[in-house]
Amino acid sequence: MSRVSEILAAAGRRPIMAWVWTAGLVAIAFAFRSTMHGVLGGSLSYSAFYPAVILSAYAFGRGPAIAAALVSAVLGFAVFAAPSFDWQLAPNVLMGALFFVITCAVAIVVITGLTGALRQVSHELGRAQAVADSHAGLFRELNDRISHHMRLVAGVLALQAKGEPEPQVADGLRRAMERSLLISRVHRDLGGREDGPVDLDAFAAALARAVCVARDEPAERVVIRPSGLSLGVEETTSLGVALAECLGALLEADVAGPLAVRFGADGRQAEVAISEAGQAAEGVLVSVSNGYLLRAMAEQLGAAVALRADAQGAALVLSIPRTGAVGPGPAATFH
Repeated sequence: MSRVSEILAAAGRRPIMAWVWTAGLVAIAFAFRSTMHGVLGGSLSYSAFYPAVILSAYAFGRGPAIAAALVSAVLGFAVFAAPSFDWQLAPNVLMGALFFVITCAVAIVVITGLTGALRQVSHELGRAQAVADSHAGLFRELNDRISHHMRLVAGVLALQAKGEPEPQVADGLRRAMERSLLISRVHRDLGGREDGPVDLDAFAAALARAVCVARDEPAERVVIRPSGLSLGVEETTSLGVALAECLGALLEADVAGPLAVRFGADGRQAEVAISEAGQAAEGVLVSVSNGYLLRAMAEQLGAAVALRADAQGAALVLSIPRTGAVGPGPAATFH
């Protein structure tokens, strides 16, 4: 029955097909009643047409259902009501036709009213589902942002605790750091986001564009070298936080040339290297590597910040411990 309903509903979306299907249902009812005419005679002249009217009202609406009822009434009255093919206006024949028309009218009104109400309820449920999904997405994003900010606060507190000569103050800062990390984990759990693999190249490109737009810089200032890496959400987030801070600091330092970003990973750690082709690149990279927020992030993430020289020139490299495995394919490394 559900399959028939799906077929009729699909046909009802096209007005011409709705009328074609209605005519077909009436024709089927007429053919079925004709095969039974030798047994039934003039009795039950209209019973075979009820399913055609009901299905038309349910699937195609009020117009086709009224047409099906009127045509069925004429066919039943003219062909099957005794005496057949004779327009005798006997009271019992007229009352049978009138009863069929009235019951069909009631059925059409009730069925079309119910189907209209169901469509309205379905529409409202769809809107409510869309709003709920939107709110759920905003809630996850808010929890992710709070989690990231609390991790940054924890890193700052850890740096402060290391440089604090007073033991009680240092102990209080460490406790505050632990609570900040706990709050961060709670907010991340509340987000309910599944930790699936993330395309690191696409993520970094979107992040670089956002950083450039925030500082009124053209997106071409940052070039992401393809790596083909897919990391977990936690690792990608850690790299993203560090990358955003480095890119922001380098752009604020008015570097002249474009910034090249490369990624690498092995079984134990993930790395991001940022290089700049200008003559004073090394001095700028050194100043950025000593930035307070970057050091706080590295402290909280357990990352290492270093300057490395390779074929691309001087590069600022952040190495972050991994908690999962790389996606499909061999691990990528720097050369």
